[in-house]
Amino acid sequence: MILKTLTLSGFRNIESARVEFDEGVNILCGNNAQGKTNIMEAIRFFSECRSFRGASDKEMILSGEKFASVFAEFEKNGRTQTAEVRFFSEKRRELYLNDCKVQPKEFMGNFNSVLFYPEQLTLIKNGPDNRRRFMDVSVCQIRPVYYTLLSQFSRVLQQRNALLKSGDTLTLDIWDERFAKLSFLVTKTRENYLSKLEKHAAPIANEISGGAENMTLRYTPSFEAEDENDLYTELVNNRERDRELGYTSVGAHKDDFETYLNGKNVKIYGSQGQQRSCVMSFKLAEAEILSDTVGEYPLVLLDDVFSELDTGRRNYITGKIVGKQVIITSCDPIPMLTDSNLIFVENGSVHSVPV
Repeated sequence: MILKTLTLSGFRNIESARVEFDEGVNILCGNNAQGKTNIMEAIRFFSECRSFRGASDKEMILSGEKFASVFAEFEKNGRTQTAEVRFFSEKRRELYLNDCKVQPKEFMGNFNSVLFYPEQLTLIKNGPDNRRRFMDVSVCQIRPVYYTLLSQFSRVLQQRNALLKSGDTLTLDIWDERFAKLSFLVTKTRENYLSKLEKHAAPIANEISGGAENMTLRYTPSFEAEDENDLYTELVNNRERDRELGYTSVGAHKDDFETYLNGKNVKIYGSQGQQRSCVMSFKLAEAEILSDTVGEYPLVLLDDVFSELDTGRRNYITGKIVGKQVIITSCDPIPMLTDSNLIFVENGSVHSVPV
């Protein structure tokens, strides 16, 4: 997949810009707080249907404006396609695919990208919600129908929690049945993806370490259920405790996964360098899984991660992205990537030459 152009209007600090990308390495250059990450955020929106920085839709709109849009022209499966997101201050955003208005479940999976950013390098040592989010976004790109499953699961979880807090448990049987079914499906989908991730990430981690480290991944559900009936029984048994807590204590929303190198839990025993190497392995593996599933290598987005990695790890990533389309943000041109398309960003303006 190749991103050809990106057009932004009233997005973040960018009043108006049209950015053209080469099929190889593209570097967004500029000082901090000029708009480089805003451009990456716009691009990634086409893959996630949300801001990877956790921002609301209203925060996407330039101060003083009521509307913003990002429009991408890209090549996939041998033909040129378009995607657009329109943001409004007074209503929900709108999604367009090839000029047709669509729902998120139809939008997902059409624009494939893999994103590295500094906060993600702490994926292993951060809380489980970050790891669940990583799995969910990854799965949505290869199985867009999973987006619908997650939405249904979230709604049922919210309803069950609301009933627990209100004390109205007369309809809990119905909601517990729905919750058990959806939660079990989410867990199994994630487990399957983690198995694929391990298959691809383990050789990469071993290569980064020079053959010294063997990676294994372990999915850790909040409750070991053989099927949805097991989970339903556990929900019933936990009702009194859940009523006291005011929330659902077991289910896919409480699941996690653990990473091991040579049999040791990396979160507990791994160095910062080992943890970062594992995350690099995850992201490169994610790209390989997308390539195997979709048939084309995804766009690789590297938002300010080169400054966070040592020379060895920078060189390893550089070697892996040769021949792929990559977009990198950096304060300065990167010496090891001399044959790159340099795009300069200053105060929300985009230029082909420095100003």
